Amino acid sequence: MQFLHLLRQAPRPLAFGALHSFGSSFGQTFLVALFVPFISASLALNETEFANIYAGITIGSALCLTVVGRWIDKVDILSYSLATMGLLALGCAMIAVASNVWMLIAALFILRLAGQGLMSHVSMTGIARYFTKNRGRALAVASFGFPLAEAIMPATLLPLIAVFGWRYTYGGSAVFIVVVLIPLAIWLIRSDQKFRAVPKKSGELAKPDSTSMQADNDNVLDDAPQSDHPRLFRSLYVWFCLPMLAAPPLIMTALFFHQGAISTHKGIELGWFAAGFTVFAITSVLGAFGSGPLIDKHTARRLFPWHLIPMMFGIVVLSMSNEPFAILIYMGLVGITVGFATTLRTAIIPELVPLDEIGAVRSTLTAVMVLASAMGPAIYGWMFAADISIAMMLVITLVASALVSFGSWFSERPGFYIPPNIALKESH
Repeated sequence: MQFLHLLRQAPRPLAFGALHSFGSSFGQTFLVALFVPFISASLALNETEFANIYAGITIGSALCLTVVGRWIDKVDILSYSLATMGLLALGCAMIAVASNVWMLIAALFILRLAGQGLMSHVSMTGIARYFTKNRGRALAVASFGFPLAEAIMPATLLPLIAVFGWRYTYGGSAVFIVVVLIPLAIWLIRSDQKFRAVPKKSGELAKPDSTSMQADNDNVLDDAPQSDHPRLFRSLYVWFCLPMLAAPPLIMTALFFHQGAISTHKGIELGWFAAGFTVFAITSVLGAFGSGPLIDKHTARRLFPWHLIPMMFGIVVLSMSNEPFAILIYMGLVGITVGFATTLRTAIIPELVPLDEIGAVRSTLTAVMVLASAMGPAIYGWMFAADISIAMMLVITLVASALVSFGSWFSERPGFYIPPNIALKESH
């Protein structure tokens, strides 16, 4: 009922967030991967060459995000959204006409930066900045666009590729962004000046249990000292929490990437992993929506050290059983962690820094996660090269997850994070 009340209270901002999380799919790996065989054949690239290009582009776009992502704190969010969508449409159009590797590299860089990076950034930052009382629930609703795209887009685009070819399909994606997504974004928040507003410079920490939406600027301190670099990164707290933030994308990307080797080792047909992704999608949605009320009740900081526990249990099941049903259990538990992580990693930021620094901090943390996802397959590949067994890899993964969870819990000790120059006021 709380979710329905929230949807009635602010339908357009929530739809704006979900629209951008859905639109991010044009630059997400799961969608780009559909085109890889066709692009490789057209440009005479082998699988290894394309993988190396893609990894380099992913790392480059992550580094660029730390700079471009900060601008969202300084401009009207609708203007930032339109620039992002325009860039995304440009990337789709460029890849549709790419005739050589250099054009492909430029197009993929734009797609990864605008799609995976900035579209998600607009969605989560806008929602986190606007909602305070029900931030967890609001982030869960906005993040629904991610699994929705995973369910709809591959089934839609594959038939289009078969009929029209990959170039026309990517060109059509650019048209879809310009004709459908951009007008929708404008219609949804054009008249909502509170949602669009640039956050005022504030020396006050955004409180997660506030009883009003952020658009209310009653508790803003205009004369508070500001730093160009987010103060969070000067504390011990963030350095203990960064491994926890990086763990899910690193571990899950690596395990998904090497699922063929895992299935061979266990003597389980790869089809069980395909079925597992359906379970994964369902439980990730349940995890995201389940985490929302818990965040609103207990705060994201209190929940953050514990959200790897379902994934850890899933790895235990995977390591101890060679039965096919273990894959479904493992994927379901991993999905819960992913769902929790989707909302937690954004909801925790307004609890740590002023609202006018959310974009800067989130873009940096997102870059860390993207880099981790790029490193994951390589790290596990090195373990394969060192003749470390899959059973031992899973044990190492489990121990590492436990250690980073302990580090995140330990960082909540007094003195690890004291926000400098931020004065807390009593809520009214």
